[in-house]
Amino acid sequence: MKKSLSLILSLILLLSLVSLPALAEEEIKLQVWYAVSGTSGETFTELANRWDAANDGVSLELSYSGNSGDTATKVSAALLSGTEPDVALMYAGPLYTGARGDLRMDEWYQAGDFDAEDVYEGMWEYCKFAGKVGAVPFGISTQVLYYNKDIMEAAGIDMSTPPATWEELYEVAKQAVEKGNINNVPDFAGFEVSDPVWLIKSMFMQNGNPVVEVHDGEVVPVFNNEKAVEVANFWKKMVDDKLMPAGEHNNAEKKFLAGNSAFIAASSNRISRWTTTEFGLGAIEMPTFGEKSVALGGNVLVVLTQDERRAAAAKELVAYLASAENQAEFALKTGYLPTHKSALEMDSIKEAISQNPMYNVAFSQLAYAWAYTHFDEMGTMDMLLWTAVNQIEKGAKTPQAALDYAVEELIMEMED
Repeated sequence: MKKSLSLILSLILLLSLVSLPALAEEEIKLQVWYAVSGTSGETFTELANRWDAANDGVSLELSYSGNSGDTATKVSAALLSGTEPDVALMYAGPLYTGARGDLRMDEWYQAGDFDAEDVYEGMWEYCKFAGKVGAVPFGISTQVLYYNKDIMEAAGIDMSTPPATWEELYEVAKQAVEKGNINNVPDFAGFEVSDPVWLIKSMFMQNGNPVVEVHDGEVVPVFNNEKAVEVANFWKKMVDDKLMPAGEHNNAEKKFLAGNSAFIAASSNRISRWTTTEFGLGAIEMPTFGEKSVALGGNVLVVLTQDERRAAAAKELVAYLASAENQAEFALKTGYLPTHKSALEMDSIKEAISQNPMYNVAFSQLAYAWAYTHFDEMGTMDMLLWTAVNQIEKGAKTPQAALDYAVEELIMEMED
């Protein structure tokens, strides 16, 4: 009897020991998709891997998900099928958690989990959907006006007093076309822009005309108002007077780097990429129609998982990646902007500015950078604006007619 009892007790003890690993919580594996490549992708994965190495019980599976458009498409499909990643670094837009009624990130923001007060307010606005924070800024940029110093010298343009308004830029670009075509190319341009939709939205705002307004909670497109049409008329004037080519924005950066255009409006992240140009490269703050204003662009970090344990780990990962120190490091390596005001006081940032003054141009614009209201049909709006710009440049429609058509089509889409 004693032997039987002893055997039973031994079996119970053995079974309890075998079951202990099963009782222990399994390691959390976070799937992280990211939409940045090159130096930006390398720096992001370096930061993420640092967090991974320092946190037992959690491992990261990092996957490049393609460019901004590809990632948006993949995340949309994954959300529908329930196969979304736990965290995504992607272009800002209506795919924020807030668009799905998930307010966790706003709750974390309100609780101060992301150094909220130290982050530029405009960047938080960039991360809002329907007034609620649905993401954390990471890899944010503005447009900067770059110029070819060799062309300026050949054209006799003194950039110590750079053009501050669009009318002043028009005159300087005209002078560059007349006297600065040092490569003697037939398609020389005084001004180019790689992302015309991003720019024209900034110009609307500069001229006192927001892209959309919110009335009683409803988003109303207003980019066909009088002030917006004034901007579109100026845009057409640049094309008609042969200062900016029509419909060639996809090749704008290639053309500028070949020395065949004097100025280009492009992302501030080009500061770290364009380090070996064959000509002297300079940069100034974007011109204005009166009010200083530049639209923010770039990426955000979004927690998408609905699993509570993974969400808690994902929050810690996002907080680490978005910290002031890591944002400063990411900015210096990639040319994106530091999201924290305190970063500008860091020795590393001050040293970078002293070595490359173009950083200071980009950082200075943070004081008046803004974000327009995000809403479900943002992607549609941008496509319609791209079409409108193309129609204006090629004379297919008058500026008023092109913007009217875009607004009408957008309203129809929003009402469906």
